Amino acid sequence: MATPHRTVVRAGRLLSAVLMVTTLGACMSSGPAPGASPTPGKDDPLPVKSRDEAEDWARQFVAHLAQVADIQINDEPVQSLFTSCVGRNGEVASDGRFTFRYAVHSNVPNAQHNEVVRKVRDLLTGEGLKITDYREMPDHSPESLVFARHPVSNYHVDVSSTAGNDRMALGVNTPCLMPPS
Repeated sequence: MATPHRTVVRAGRLLSAVLMVTTLGACMSSGPAPGASPTPGKDDPLPVKSRDEAEDWARQFVAHLAQVADIQINDEPVQSLFTSCVGRNGEVASDGRFTFRYAVHSNVPNAQHNEVVRKVRDLLTGEGLKITDYREMPDHSPESLVFARHPVSNYHVDVSSTAGNDRMALGVNTPCLMPPS
């Protein structure tokens, strides 16, 4: 028989997983237009999301990464940055499209960095993301990292050791998003 504490923890993890899946789906485009290619292309319409929605999604996503990795997000300023989408030739559209970078830090003993990136890697691959870089390092050299990209919606995730001992950064970058009209 499960203890009340264990039941609450399981329910919380289940709720977090459901929340992540539903909010991730909100970041993705709704699929190809009729007659369009089933794989994403450069001419597909951009996903529509307000800046507030993008920030809420990123906050929830990074919190879920921290929960799965069993680490606490530090109580310090969040690094968040909205930027205009820039085209191949440096052009910037005047319709308000943007990208968003969201990152937080966590105090994690150097000896646990490899364990954290393993847990995050396993979660991300289980969610269908493609691991684009992965590194584990000896405990005395905290340079562990996992970078991943979602194959459809093209958001990027990075979890890595940072400058200074016993710290890790958790971040997400959105693709170009179109604000609601």
